[in-house]
Amino acid sequence: MTDVLTLALSVLMVNVFSNQVGCLGPPGPPGPPGPRGPPGYPGIPGLPGARGISGPPGPPGLAGISVRCPCGEKSAFTMRFGGRIPPPSKPVVFTDALYNDQRDFNEERGVFTCRKPGNYHFSFDVELHHCKVKVGLINNHTQVLERRQLSRNGYDNIFSSLVLSLAKGDEVWLEAEVEAEEPDQAQVIIHFSGFLTFIKA
Repeated sequence: MTDVLTLALSVLMVNVFSNQVGCLGPPGPPGPPGPRGPPGYPGIPGLPGARGISGPPGPPGLAGISVRCPCGEKSAFTMRFGGRIPPPSKPVVFTDALYNDQRDFNEERGVFTCRKPGNYHFSFDVELHHCKVKVGLINNHTQVLERRQLSRNGYDNIFSSLVLSLAKGDEVWLEAEVEAEEPDQAQVIIHFSGFLTFIKA
């Protein structure tokens, strides 16, 4: 009798549980998206890209201001000496005037006289053969530059230049001393130039 009662109670409990729980149904639809999370950390920089194509040229710039050249302020000369050895300790009297339009270089004396105060660029070039040469640039009886060169067999060359600040009336010239064991074979060609670069107010 007890076994029958136990079985009846078990069946009753199963029926009650089944009525309350019910059968497992199919999955429901997805829920709505949740809120956006915080941004992550920056990633590693990528590799540089390829160089792009050059763009078209830009438009021309504005025209500059036109300034009239102060042609009346020119002062320049270029002289050439070629021939016998010049006498020492005296201004070289050049044989050819390649340029001397302003006549600031006295061709008879071999001396440049400053007419316009300012800065002047002077240079000399000497080609020598079979001799020894010393060339000095003189400013108002003071030597401001000296160069020496010895040529035994072939041709040699001396070149030098400098800028001098001159006042009106200052004088500049070249002096050359030449030594030669065989004067008949010695040859010297000298070019001397100068020009105004800046005018003093």
